[in-house]
Amino acid sequence: MRLPRKERINLAKWRFQKVRESFYDESRLDIEATKGLRNRETLMERLGVLEERARRRRQIVWVVYREIGERLGKGDGLAVAMKPFVPQEEFALLELAEASTREDAARRGFELCAMTAAARRTLSTTTAMQMAYPVMLLSYMYGLSALFGGVIYPQILEVRPLDQWTSAGRFLYAIDTYCADYWWLNIALIGALIVAYFYGLKRWTGPMRNRFDAAPLMWRNRRDLRAALLIVSLSGLFDSGLTLSGALERLKRNADPWLRWHLARMLRRLAAKPEEPMRALQTGIFSDLVVDRIADAERRDNFVDAVKSLGRGSLDRVVEAVRRNAKVTHYVLLAVAAALFIGVGIGSYVVTGLVGLQSAIGANTGSF
Repeated sequence: MRLPRKERINLAKWRFQKVRESFYDESRLDIEATKGLRNRETLMERLGVLEERARRRRQIVWVVYREIGERLGKGDGLAVAMKPFVPQEEFALLELAEASTREDAARRGFELCAMTAAARRTLSTTTAMQMAYPVMLLSYMYGLSALFGGVIYPQILEVRPLDQWTSAGRFLYAIDTYCADYWWLNIALIGALIVAYFYGLKRWTGPMRNRFDAAPLMWRNRRDLRAALLIVSLSGLFDSGLTLSGALERLKRNADPWLRWHLARMLRRLAAKPEEPMRALQTGIFSDLVVDRIADAERRDNFVDAVKSLGRGSLDRVVEAVRRNAKVTHYVLLAVAAALFIGVGIGSYVVTGLVGLQSAIGANTGSF
């Protein structure tokens, strides 16, 4: 049965997310080979080849290639044609490449998009890896707690009433019975937290968000990636002759709420003290390491040249930083999960043994 058009496009878009990095690389190589740095026909020919290949292999991604090709054929620019199918950051890079006056702008645009896609893939992979073992440990702990609260503790209560337990035992009893009796509520809360996390990535702003971004948690890696993309975008806009305030205004137009909040703060600071561009950038989006690098480069050159030099390799550096930070985040989350597992999971075993021992001692004393 054939899916409706909207569902087919959504499915094809999801599949295109997996292969867009290769699409960027191959398109860049095609442009370099033909020496047509802004040759629309080169891109349309490439899209036609990819569509035919995907159709022959029965891969749903052919729908995306056809949609992009049709939009280009109607006169849309590449950035506008690809906007529905790529993340906002990559659309912004393609848009900057189209607006640039440099001869190699198209090649550079595809190159930066490929690097961005690779960085996002690294971010997604490292985040999943750093979360996997702590989540598994917490899931095992919850299963043990539900087992004790729903099966084991009721049997122990028949032997020894709850008011004769130790304070620690009564505390663990409350936790374990809550896990057993309200598992549906806990699953709903966990689901709500996951939804809130992903919903708030682009929408949650303010000083509290900055504290979470700076902490060794899941938010920091994403912040570092967005900061690197901001530097790359500023570098490209400076090449086009824009000032810092003009570049920030340009980026603000298509920014999500989180980035728009930082850009608005930068513009306000820049308007208050235009002679201190470094101060304007210190809104919490850049790590201390990046701020220090810009400041050191600014002492050697002017501010614009400092940002340009940093923008050339910022994505490569942020990928390495993400890998390093992921290890720290992993150990922090693992320490929290291990502490909960030892305190609640193993603690339940200990409480069960102590209550059983106290019951046995009481029985022996009564017999004596």
